[in-house]
Amino acid sequence: MDLFVVWFTKYWYLVVIIAVVLLLPSVLTTLAKRYVFRVIDQQSVVNRQVMGTDRAERVLRTGQPATGLVLESYDTGTRVERIYILVRLKFQVRPEGGSPAYEAELVAPISPVKLADFAPGRSVKLRFDPASREIAIDQPVR
Repeated sequence: MDLFVVWFTKYWYLVVIIAVVLLLPSVLTTLAKRYVFRVIDQQSVVNRQVMGTDRAERVLRTGQPATGLVLESYDTGTRVERIYILVRLKFQVRPEGGSPAYEAELVAPISPVKLADFAPGRSVKLRFDPASREIAIDQPVR
C-alpha cells in the first residue's frame, strides 16, 4: 500500500491524463452524432420545402378535382434524394364542375420511371384550390 501512495503522490497527474484519453473518444462520438442528426433533420426540412410537400398535402386534402393537360415540361436540373427529378410543369387546368380552364405552373419531384406520364400533351389528374388556384398532382409521381 505504501508503494501505491508514493507512486500516486509522485505521478498523480498521469491519472488525469489517462482519464481524459479514455473519455475523449466517447465525448467526441456523442458530439459527432448530434451534429450528424442535426444536419439530417435540416436536410429533411429543406427537401420538404423544395418539393413543396406541405403545400401539396394541403391542396390534396382540401382541393377540388381537376384534369390537367401538360403544356410544357422542363427538367430544372435539380435532384432530390439523388433519385427524383424536379420538373417544372405547365398545365392547362380544367376543373370539374364547369369552372373555366386556366394555366398554372408547378415544380414537382418525379421519378424517372414516371417521367413519361408528364410529357407535353399528356393528361394528368390534379386537385386545385379554387381560392388561390394552387394545384397538386393527384396521381403517382414515384
